[in-house]
Amino acid sequence: MSRTTRVRAFWRIAPLVALTTTVSATVALRLDHKASPAATVVPRSLVRSAPAAPIESLPRVLDLPADASITGGAPHTLHGDARHTHRAHGHLPKRPETLWTFRADGPVEGQVVLSPDEATLYVATLGGTLWALDRAGHARFSVKLGARAYGTPCIAPDGTIYVGSDGGALFAVDPGGHIEWKLETVGDADSGPVMLDDDLVVFAAGSRVYGVRRGGVLAFRFQAKGKVFSGPALANAPLARETSIVFGAQDHRVYSLRRDGTLRWSVDVGHDVDSSPAIGDDGGIFVGTDGDEVVRLDGEGRIVWRAPVGGMVRGALSIARNGDVLAGVYGPTPRIVRLSAGAGTVLGAFAIRGNGTRATGVVGGPLEDDDGALAFGGQDGWLHVVGADGFERWSYDAHADIDAPATLLADGSLVFETYDGDVVALGAGLDAAAGVDAPRAK
Repeated sequence: MSRTTRVRAFWRIAPLVALTTTVSATVALRLDHKASPAATVVPRSLVRSAPAAPIESLPRVLDLPADASITGGAPHTLHGDARHTHRAHGHLPKRPETLWTFRADGPVEGQVVLSPDEATLYVATLGGTLWALDRAGHARFSVKLGARAYGTPCIAPDGTIYVGSDGGALFAVDPGGHIEWKLETVGDADSGPVMLDDDLVVFAAGSRVYGVRRGGVLAFRFQAKGKVFSGPALANAPLARETSIVFGAQDHRVYSLRRDGTLRWSVDVGHDVDSSPAIGDDGGIFVGTDGDEVVRLDGEGRIVWRAPVGGMVRGALSIARNGDVLAGVYGPTPRIVRLSAGAGTVLGAFAIRGNGTRATGVVGGPLEDDDGALAFGGQDGWLHVVGADGFERWSYDAHADIDAPATLLADGSLVFETYDGDVVALGAGLDAAAGVDAPRAK
């Protein structure tokens, strides 16, 4: 969770204004979104950074079957898998049909994740609650975490839910909603945990990264030199002998740890790294920085390239199926930027309405579906879906900032969350009537 977003907790940003002129094309401005209908289809062309190409379906650069590098099943951690690629099986809705809305007890800044059988959705809130919802958007149970929860929960294969809170603890909750154990930490546990194959759960709290095993047994504790807001990712190049744990910190460094928590390497990239890393199919490590850059590192911590993107990159990056890097960028011109993995060349950009400051933007890379379409929300208060042709298919007025990644379910339903505390399902296929809201949280 970035410092800017935490300062904003329980406060709203001023109304958004037009885009600045730092891009070569302009975007038709929305009407004030408080007066707009709940769902709007507004075709819009891609904003290009000359001489860049559109965000589009590019020739594959990886000699892989179409789904070889996509985790099967429901998303169980931030951006769907331990490498944070944000690739999803299935197809995004063709139109934004509202299925249900659940009002939680506070803003939501972490992604919705699912149980192994995909029957239950889990979401943590800044109200300090872990909610479990059924597929119709009704609450099954809630668990009080004692303080705000910023991170995305992580779901184990046995259904255990791991979630941290700003009360300085990681919780393990069973599928029935009972707390099995909690591990107290030094500092806020406000990034999303990740799980290794051996059931080791890794998460950050304060300036430390912890490894914990079943029963809450501490496996290791690593001390960084600055606050760790980024969620750890797992890197494993095709020829690597071991999985490594990669994360960034506010000491300007990116770290790589062994499975036992000992340091493999660290590198100074010159600016705070609040962005959760994303790992490419070839083992490339990608992070965003407060220096308005996306940086690629190799598996040994050497800087391969640095790409200026015109704004801070504070949310998790995404990796498209063809290997391209997708980054959410803050102002003064907030947008999604697409970069080539090999050289860091800007291939295209899609801008949203901003307020001309560096403090607002797109918090993280978009979700990509099987067609190459992208879905993301922004602090303009809209959910956007951009097709593989580079044009916006539709946008949905959420009436509030969207700071969390969206989640695509196997039936094609798209679920996203807002800073007003709404969890919204769009599309067809859920066991709920379109337009019928679920009960509000109490």
